[in-house]
Amino acid sequence: MEVTVQMWGNLRRFLPSGVATAAVQVPESATIRDLANQLKIEHDVWAVAVNGRLVSFSTVLSSGDRVFLFDHVHGG
Repeated sequence: MEVTVQMWGNLRRFLPSGVATAAVQVPESATIRDLANQLKIEHDVWAVAVNGRLVSFSTVLSSGDRVFLFDHVHGG
């Protein structure tokens, strides 16, 4: 199934050409954790929202979901 992934901050480096948004194919019943492992960003994601709502890494994805992945906030 296909979900749309939008990366924020430094996470963009994990998508082709550093784009912010990409369509990603994931297996049926995939969770946010599965998606993060597939993209090899499991240690870099700090927060996740699906369709505009904050969710946990155990959330099961549905076809057509919009997944927003956020990295750690850096300050000075």
